[in-house]
Amino acid sequence: MMRLLSVSLVAMVAVVGLTDSVRAANYVVAAPSPTETRTKVQHWVAAQGITDKAVLERIGKAWAFDKQSMSGSRVLDMVVGTFSSVDAKTKAFLDSCKLEPGTPLPDAKILKGKSAFYTSNMQLFYGRFLAQKQMYDEALDLLVALETKSVVDPAGLLYFKAVCEHQLLKKTEGLATIQTLLEKTAGVPLRYKTTAELMQHDLQSLKKDSLSEISRKMKDVERRLELGRGGQRVQKQEDEIVVALDAIIEKLEQQGGT
Repeated sequence: MMRLLSVSLVAMVAVVGLTDSVRAANYVVAAPSPTETRTKVQHWVAAQGITDKAVLERIGKAWAFDKQSMSGSRVLDMVVGTFSSVDAKTKAFLDSCKLEPGTPLPDAKILKGKSAFYTSNMQLFYGRFLAQKQMYDEALDLLVALETKSVVDPAGLLYFKAVCEHQLLKKTEGLATIQTLLEKTAGVPLRYKTTAELMQHDLQSLKKDSLSEISRKMKDVERRLELGRGGQRVQKQEDEIVVALDAIIEKLEQQGGT
């Protein structure tokens, strides 16, 4: 009897372990429903002590939908728009986020010291903005610090993180992010999927110290200089380019001499 009970316990543990493994394998990154997000927005607004009926009615109308299908980026814009409609400093920050070349960046101190819901989604918004502005290093610093479960647009978080990693030639990290986006994320927009597949193919075919990689590094140096991001990092990258080119030239010369 005791032996049979022991066998049964071992079998149960194995089944539980297998179930946990299956759950982990089938884990899907998914955005919260619009209704869940609306509830979080309402709680955030209430925490700000807003009593102006006109403001509350305007926010209520903006979020008055029922099971309406919306993209993650649209939901993020609505969330940030609500923050802006309530908080003057947030509005000033958003108004300063301009994509035109040469425009100064806003003071990002506003992203710190707030509630988790506010901070995470504002960081995602700002990281997306920086990526669109081709400031990939700064964008990636913000995006890697975020968890998909902490934002209303996890697909957007993974996509723009992958864009930065692709542009910065972070092959291993980029492929891992793209795999999560393509294989384990629900509700990914078609434009994200298509671009991610192209980036995946590009990174998979990228070889270290190849002419293709050298060319990409040269373009990245140009981008940094255009953004006024010179200094030791650019100098190091330029040195790496020279060393890689010298190695290719030496190899070609050796081949020519045989």
